[in-house]
Amino acid sequence: MISTSVIRTLSLLAFFGLAYAQDPISPHSAIEPPAAKAAASLAASTKASPPELLTTGEKTGFNETAPYAEAVEIAHRLERASRFVKVETIGTTPEGRGMIALIVSKDRAFTPEAAAKTGKVVMLIQSGIHAGEIEGKDPVLMLVRDMVVGKKYAAWLDHMIFVIIPVFNVDGHEYFSPFHRPSQNGPKSTGLRANAQRMNLNRDYIKADTPEMRAWLKLFNAWNPDFHIDNHVTDGSDFQYDVTWDMARNQDIAEPAGAWVRDRFVPELDKRMTADGHMVAPYGALRNAGGKREFFMEVFSPRYSHLYSAVQNRPSLLVESHSLKAAKTRAWAHYDIMRHTIETILLDPDSLRKAVREADRQMAARAGDRAAAPVYLAGKVSDKSRPLVYHALKSGQLRSEVTGSLVNRYLAEPDDITTVIHDQIDTVSEAQMPLGYLVPSAWTSVVELLKLHGVEMEKTGKPLEQEFETYRFSNIKFAGASNEGHVAVTYDSKTVKEKIFVPAGSWWVPLKQRRARLVMAMLEPQAPDSLGRWGLMNSVFETGFGGGGGVREYLSEPIARRMMADNPELRKQFEAKLASDGTFAADAQARLQWWFQQSKYEPGDSGRYPILRVWEKNW
Repeated sequence: MISTSVIRTLSLLAFFGLAYAQDPISPHSAIEPPAAKAAASLAASTKASPPELLTTGEKTGFNETAPYAEAVEIAHRLERASRFVKVETIGTTPEGRGMIALIVSKDRAFTPEAAAKTGKVVMLIQSGIHAGEIEGKDPVLMLVRDMVVGKKYAAWLDHMIFVIIPVFNVDGHEYFSPFHRPSQNGPKSTGLRANAQRMNLNRDYIKADTPEMRAWLKLFNAWNPDFHIDNHVTDGSDFQYDVTWDMARNQDIAEPAGAWVRDRFVPELDKRMTADGHMVAPYGALRNAGGKREFFMEVFSPRYSHLYSAVQNRPSLLVESHSLKAAKTRAWAHYDIMRHTIETILLDPDSLRKAVREADRQMAARAGDRAAAPVYLAGKVSDKSRPLVYHALKSGQLRSEVTGSLVNRYLAEPDDITTVIHDQIDTVSEAQMPLGYLVPSAWTSVVELLKLHGVEMEKTGKPLEQEFETYRFSNIKFAGASNEGHVAVTYDSKTVKEKIFVPAGSWWVPLKQRRARLVMAMLEPQAPDSLGRWGLMNSVFETGFGGGGGVREYLSEPIARRMMADNPELRKQFEAKLASDGTFAADAQARLQWWFQQSKYEPGDSGRYPILRVWEKNW
């Protein structure tokens, strides 16, 4: 019987018009790091392994990767080989596959509560969130093997506990095809970027639409790891680097943790990787800036794994090996960057634990303090820069028979560019931290999502009616197409104070908690990944035109005409808008809507954000 995965793979090939006998394109980088040929650390791990613990990647020179069943089987073999390993099922995918994690602990601290009592650093490592980018899967299993079977890294377990997800996007991983990653140099066949619901899991950290992400959030918020690693493969231009990384290290992470990343972690990691023959750089791209090529980092938001960790005050390393390097080179890069990350932390594990806990304390201490600095919500790359030598490749152009124009080709010649790097952030959106938020009882979807994220909250015991701070929206624009299953929305928001009734059984969300910054990322509407921006609260933006009772144009127009006659000041405002906004002037419905919004027929909560900012808890 043909399996579902085979049927889907064949259908995908047919969809893209590819003959089944066609050989896939095999792109490659113009230059490999000289040390990649030996990949000494990777080779040593394979040589020391018992045969039954070798992965398909190791057996094939990393030219192939195995189905998920192999990762599960090797995980259980490691569990049987060592009392320090426990395999847990952490969730179920949309297609019914079990998601596993390996807990590695010398203390056999296989629960979050037991791990917390040890006082050891807890590290969460995940691979395959984009399942075609799978090079982290085998190396992380090799590292576990080297800890508990070969014992080369047994000493790590004296100071650390590991929670390891070998494949996050399990359903996507199982849809193997040689045509899924045309810009990637092996393995022979890989899975898909998206999950079975066509969702990108690395955009789902805040909205949590997928079963995989809901499972991950429960795991993360139970274990509260001190450090997180997310293994990816990037594509784009060719260059000398075999691996790049990104981390929150500016205003996008609480300062004690940010200082640890900048001062203690990054310099040591880069030094160790370079000493092993890797070419490593921050994640970003060269861009034209005033006629010169300069290097710019990318500014991320909490929809991504490493920034989700950051709003929980936890450093997270986004690893991006390069798709054009050989698959073995990429595996070597992942093995070494994880190994050196662990060893860098172990130089002073207490400094990491102190940094994240001080970040927790400092962030929670801002709650309700109007004199405290505002909290960063969004930013852009700064014009500020510092010197950098960027290791690119020279390129040339040739005329293409396909396009009829010149196309770029990279050459096997280093191009070491003396330039600058822009790796700082200018804040574009921020907010002061209130004492907490009130979420009205009707907004159950918001409450359930906050609970899923581990947010502390409590029900109110009585109704409240008093002046609260919230927002009013204007200039509301819905996206023209769906993105990740949502119709996103942009708007302008203005702080207002209004007398508002809050029913009993609503939810008080205090910000004197370590997840304060996460709560603000979700509930401050101007935050880039807020529930409002994602379109999870779109009914807020629906006006009361017609009063909800079916009042039609033939009735609403006389109301507007009467208001125009009775209120000269409103008429002046209307005529000014007509003169300044041609789109508005040409839209009969918008013109009627404007008058209705000024009237007493418009419900008082129309266009008002339902979540309330509280500066003093007086109930």
